[in-house]
Amino acid sequence: MAILASIDIGTNTLRLLVAEFKKDGSFKEIYSKRKITRLGEGLNTSGILGSKALKKAIHTLKDFKESIDKFNIEDFSAVATSAVREALNRVEFIKRVKDEVGIDIKVINGKEEAGLVLQGVIAGLSTTSHLSPPTSLLVMDIGGGSTEFILTQNLKPNSSFLTLHFSLSISLGVVHLSEELIKNDPPLQIEIERTDREIIKSLLGAKKSLGSIPEKTIFVGTAGTITTLAAIEQGLDSYDHLRIHNYILKKGAIKEIFNRLKSMTLSQRRKIPALESGREDLIIPGTLIVLRGMETFGFDRMTVSDYGLREGILVNLWKKYSQNQKASKMSRSGTALAVGME
Repeated sequence: MAILASIDIGTNTLRLLVAEFKKDGSFKEIYSKRKITRLGEGLNTSGILGSKALKKAIHTLKDFKESIDKFNIEDFSAVATSAVREALNRVEFIKRVKDEVGIDIKVINGKEEAGLVLQGVIAGLSTTSHLSPPTSLLVMDIGGGSTEFILTQNLKPNSSFLTLHFSLSISLGVVHLSEELIKNDPPLQIEIERTDREIIKSLLGAKKSLGSIPEKTIFVGTAGTITTLAAIEQGLDSYDHLRIHNYILKKGAIKEIFNRLKSMTLSQRRKIPALESGREDLIIPGTLIVLRGMETFGFDRMTVSDYGLREGILVNLWKKYSQNQKASKMSRSGTALAVGME
């Protein structure tokens, strides 16, 4: 048994996960926490992480570190994505987190992010009953600053075997779209249309890059926008992992949700129990990305994964940890053998 922790430092949300791993690599969550900090707020205009967002993120990371320290963990990993990798003051942020919190941050590129997202999604497939091998997956991860697409082939349920066919990261994020294109409350029709055109343009480019998608490919969606839509569609009063993970979102239902949300004010959206505070403005461009993503790639349904980057970071950390444990064990065995032969 080993207890490990991961921190996902995203453009909109910071997430913590502490889990206990068995020797076979399976794990059980023992603690999790999330906080919307809007770390990437204003980044497209200023090019830097704002002082207010920095302060909030560092405060959240201190809280995460205190939570981690309550467990007897073997190791933890903190990974930053779009906002930090694009910010001109990322070195300052990384140094401040190291000095003030005691956490080393690894900044990953889009390809690395896509690979970790895939590892996380695969880790959550063990409870998926509707997959029948051989299966291809197209995974879409909508973030605050970017959207990742990962196409896999020859994936078998309950197995770690897969072929990563293609991955792509595009600069299509809900924070950026909301800040740049939606200024009114509720959004004007012209703003919706402008956002729609920007999304379609980016998605058509992604489709061209991905090429042909194998038949019987299953469309999987992960991250906050998509899990929120699953919660809204079911009318949940609070977040329920068991009812969200592997839930099937249909295109018609998403259209209905979008048409309802776009005419509501921010204050009206805040009253929706399933809509996390801090996401009331982002849900408009986010829902539109989901809807246009389904139309662009030719899907009428999406499987929701509550597993994603945060779990992928954890799985990747486990692989390194277990390899180090094996190497250490072999080294100790070799030393004992050498001493015995003297």
